[in-house]
Parts: sequence; structure tokens; C-alpha cells
Amino acid sequence: MALAKHKKASLWGAFFVACALLGCGPAQSEAPAALPAVCSMPETAQPVRSRSVTDGDTLRLSDGRRLRLIGINTPEIGRDGAPSEPYAQAARRALQALVEHQPLQLMLGEDARDHYGRALGYLFDEQGRNIEALLLSEGLGYALVIPPNDLLADCHQAAEQQARQAQRGLWQNPQILSLDDLDSAGFLLLRGRVAAVTPSRHALWIDLDGPLTLRLERRDLGYFDAEPGAELVGQQVEVRGWVIDRRGRQAVRDGFRRYMISLRHPAQWQVSSK
Repeated sequence: MALAKHKKASLWGAFFVACALLGCGPAQSEAPAALPAVCSMPETAQPVRSRSVTDGDTLRLSDGRRLRLIGINTPEIGRDGAPSEPYAQAARRALQALVEHQPLQLMLGEDARDHYGRALGYLFDEQGRNIEALLLSEGLGYALVIPPNDLLADCHQAAEQQARQAQRGLWQNPQILSLDDLDSAGFLLLRGRVAAVTPSRHALWIDLDGPLTLRLERRDLGYFDAEPGAELVGQQVEVRGWVIDRRGRQAVRDGFRRYMISLRHPAQWQVSSK
């Protein structure tokens, strides 16, 4: 009874014990950073409970639905003999500590289902704190915006920035690749310089100085303050997203970049003149 009472009274205690064991970040004994005001829970959120946790950004609810958390991408857990990515197991166990045996609130995204059939939603704890932001603030995943699900984009970017500045979790040794090191597909953070911006009927193609191009569809231009153009050439960008290997596809002709990222939202990149 004493243990059950303690667990109910101290959700954060369980979370930080998990972090201490798994190396979530350098400041394990500190209180959690306050989340930005933009992380507040919508009034339309509905009560749910977790049945099981699959990985750091996916769980199954007690009603049987599989839920993919919006706004965060956590490192991949190894399967079929492949090793887990750094902090993948830490993210999974931290999510377990935050959601298991706890009353939760769920707000489905504007786009409420992905192509795997999973529900897409924002999850909140009993105190109304956003679960994705809690994980991001401890450096256990990357903030990511996929339109039209951008309700908490500012919240998630601010939470990630807290972890990045404090060098928590995966930001202790961030895996930001140079384009010279790009040789595979998957979710990556990359850094390079813009070589050319080429408009087409349906998209802008932003070629970087290496084997990567960014495809920005015109339907997503409304999320950007201005249409990217020639002023970007020569500027350095840090970009994140799922890298697609276009080798062998008809679209890859001589002079075309082998790899591509779909650039859907300005939160996917940072542009600087350095």
C-alpha cells in the first residue's frame, strides 16, 4: 500500500529514477524544467489510459488503439538483431514511467490517423502537462512538425531547445551529420550549405552542396513566412526529417541528388549565414 501510494503521489519520481538508471541527461537530480505556456492542454482533450508502451513515441491505449504521439520522433529500438539507437530504450522507459497506471488526456490531431492506421494525438498527464514536451525537455527525442498537425509546434520546439541548451539526453552528443557522411536513409539531422533553389510547377527544390535535395511542395508554402528563393544560396542549414534514397528511381537522373527530404514545415530547418 505504501509503495502504491508513493507511485500515485510522485509521477516525476518514477520518471527521474528511470532517467538516472538510463542516462537521460547530465542533470539527473534537478527538478524538471517548467514547460512553456504554449504547452497548455486543450479543453477538448478526452480521458484515456495506456495499456502498453511500444517505444518512446508509440503506445497502445486500453481501448485497443495504437497511438503515435504528435510532435516528437524518438530514436529507434533495434529489431531483428539490429542494435537500438542511443537513448531509444531510455525514451521507451521514460514514456512508460509517465503513462502507465496513470489517468491521461488525449487530443487527436487534425490529421487523426497515419498511413500505418495508428491514431495521431497529443497526450497529457493528470496535471495537464504535455507528455511529448516532457520527453523533449529531457532530450529523449527530436521535435518534428508534420502539417497539418502543428497545434503544439511552438511548445515542442521550446521544450527541445531547453534540452539542447542544457545538453540533456541525446543532446550531450548530438548526431548531426555533415552531407559528406550521408550514405543511408532514415530519420536524420543534417548540416550543409544551399547550392541552388529551383522552382517547379508543384514544388521548390532546394539542393544542398552534397547528395541531398529538399522538396518543398507549394501546398505547404503557407507555413513559411516567405517563399524560399535565391537568397538562400550559400547559407548553411541544419535540416531534419526522413531521408529517402532515390537511387534506382526514374526521378534520379544525371545531376540529380540521390537523397531527398520532404520539407513540410519551417520547424524542420534552421538557416544561418555562417
